[in-house]
Amino acid sequence: MDRRTAGVRGGARGTQVVERVRAAVVSEMAAHGFDGMTIDGVARAAQVNRTTIYRRWPTKADLLAAVVEPLLAAFADEDLLALVRRVRDTSVGPEGRVLAEAVRLRVAELGDIVARSFAPFRAAAARAGAGEMAAHLAYSGIVMWEQMYGRPATDEECAALVAAVLPGHPLPDVQAVDARIVAGHVDP
Repeated sequence: MDRRTAGVRGGARGTQVVERVRAAVVSEMAAHGFDGMTIDGVARAAQVNRTTIYRRWPTKADLLAAVVEPLLAAFADEDLLALVRRVRDTSVGPEGRVLAEAVRLRVAELGDIVARSFAPFRAAAARAGAGEMAAHLAYSGIVMWEQMYGRPATDEECAALVAAVLPGHPLPDVQAVDARIVAGHVDP
């Protein structure tokens, strides 16, 4: 359970409620987007009372955080390439799509989620001896990849992205990968 459900009714029923609500948030986000998602709609989809939702997740941002927090916990302490690949891999799942949407929206009330999802990139870039700009470019690049190219990045493209932001990183020839992306030829 995350920080919002800690201390709230535990056991199998509590866990089931949390999982149903998380699934309902994913479904409502897919159907209506963040702006169209309502707490009432999530409660109906999860088959729980509105009071249950408001007690544990008083805002839509809190509901979104309940979905993405497990992903964010998995992002800690990885090097930049592993982190880029993990974000790419999770972006194809429902929780990852919710996280990517939260980042793209640039809505003030989602600032905490965005900041927490960016923090591992900042730490990984710092461990690699790079600064804020490298972290920002790697983060933005992988989060926006599928929107730009209509598909997830390949392993080689992830490596090229990291090589582009960490000069001297022993990774593939960035110019060759870039040329294939521009030409629309991607090796599977």
